Amino acid sequence: MSAQQNVIEKIQRGDWTGFKFAGLVRLSFELLSDADYSGPILTGNDINNRAEQERLIRERVEARGGTYVGTYDEPDTSAWKKRRIKQPDGTYKRRVIRPVLYGALKDLKTGYAVSGHFNPVEGVSKSSDVDGLIVLDLDRLTRDPRTLEDIIEVADDYSRPFVDLTGTLDLLTENGQDNARMLTTMAGKQSSATARRVKTSHLSRAMRGIPVGGNRAFGWAEDKRTLVYREAIQIRAAARLLLAGVKASRIIDKWNKSGRLTTKGNKWRRRTFVLMMTSPRMVGYRVYGPKDQPHHTRYLVDEKGNPIMGQYDPILDEHTWHSVVALLAGPDRPGSGYEPPAKVGYMLSGIIRCGSCGIKIYGNHKGAGKFDYACKVNDGGCGKACGAGLAIDSIITNLVLARLEEQNVKVEAQPWDKEVELAELNQEKKTLLAQYNDNSDMGPYIFPKIRKAEAAIAALVKERTAYLRRNSAPKAANMASAWPTLVVEQKNQICGELIEAVILQPATKGSNRFNPARLQVVWRQG
Repeated sequence: MSAQQNVIEKIQRGDWTGFKFAGLVRLSFELLSDADYSGPILTGNDINNRAEQERLIRERVEARGGTYVGTYDEPDTSAWKKRRIKQPDGTYKRRVIRPVLYGALKDLKTGYAVSGHFNPVEGVSKSSDVDGLIVLDLDRLTRDPRTLEDIIEVADDYSRPFVDLTGTLDLLTENGQDNARMLTTMAGKQSSATARRVKTSHLSRAMRGIPVGGNRAFGWAEDKRTLVYREAIQIRAAARLLLAGVKASRIIDKWNKSGRLTTKGNKWRRRTFVLMMTSPRMVGYRVYGPKDQPHHTRYLVDEKGNPIMGQYDPILDEHTWHSVVALLAGPDRPGSGYEPPAKVGYMLSGIIRCGSCGIKIYGNHKGAGKFDYACKVNDGGCGKACGAGLAIDSIITNLVLARLEEQNVKVEAQPWDKEVELAELNQEKKTLLAQYNDNSDMGPYIFPKIRKAEAAIAALVKERTAYLRRNSAPKAANMASAWPTLVVEQKNQICGELIEAVILQPATKGSNRFNPARLQVVWRQG
């Protein structure tokens, strides 16, 4: 009698003597709300408690004469939901991701725990022998046909038993494998139906503007509808600072130092801050859509392309929000033709240039509150131009303030005049997609039109981003009085909006005082 036949006969007789079983405990987040719990046998749909699962499967192993050596834990793991996996050639495939299960399969192939996912019971080594796997039922093992075939391969090729409490799981025989395939297909269909019902339910709630569950969003109370006044004021202040040229990192640092934490009690990080400030919830739109889309585009629209409002109060007006999105997540930021350096330490960093070789010059700290603007050989320059930073900043500040006074800067920016055109194009795209869904045979006719509409939409979004960037630049009716209160990023941005370049000529030998004649200002036109 072959070794595999001997294993089959012992398992089928219920004699597990000599076998060392490990348990697979999967805690699911996809339990069915309409599951039938009246039956006498507990199934994977009934129990979502780790300790209870482990107790039941361990008792079964020991009652049959086997040895229970440990557990493979899969917390909050779906046995059916697939994720997109990017391939080396740039294409994608959809797979159920279960590293713990596949770690268990690896251990079963070798016969002992090597994957690192095994949690031994007391008195058992972490590298214990593992002869088989026990679960509550097939549903806990898998709901995906592709995963099942990988499991069957291990059972077949390595004579490893996979058993459950019901006694119906048998992957060592052809009949048992066929039965498992049929049950897995049915379970997958059930999961698909449940997912469809859940998706329909979520969409229905979203269309009515009902807030999503989970943790409250920063700025709103636990009811997800009313504003937390202090937090709403904090967000509005952050928006004003961003539009005034203050960097997000400076705002985040200030919040963290003052103890203003997220709703989860964590310190703020840039990603968390950006996602919050660009969320459609800020203007009252009902947040909805795939998480792989840009966050600011994830909101529902009605049949006319108008945003669906959520049942919660907005914090920002639409113009302010679009301006913030353009600054933090715009596809063409900054869009004004001026790009501030990655690190702004001085007012003219990245704006002032060497009059000899033409490269951009940045400030250099000299100690005691002093600095200079110097062309450096290490930065690819000629090293010939250098000037006292305080003196240069003072000269340029006076010129900038005089220029602003001449231009009579407006305080309020005008709205972008192509919002209607952009909305019409989005609606056209939506209509074309609906036509394709109704009749896929029209694809050759419809998709060229969709591509044309998408190109026009992209061009308008790029134009809007540039416009919002220009019109969200720092502006004040009396800049002379406001200037001392501005941070260096704001001053740098104002100079960048007005000045094309400041040319610093090399110094004349024998002169210790800075000569203003060495500076030439090239103003932006228009």
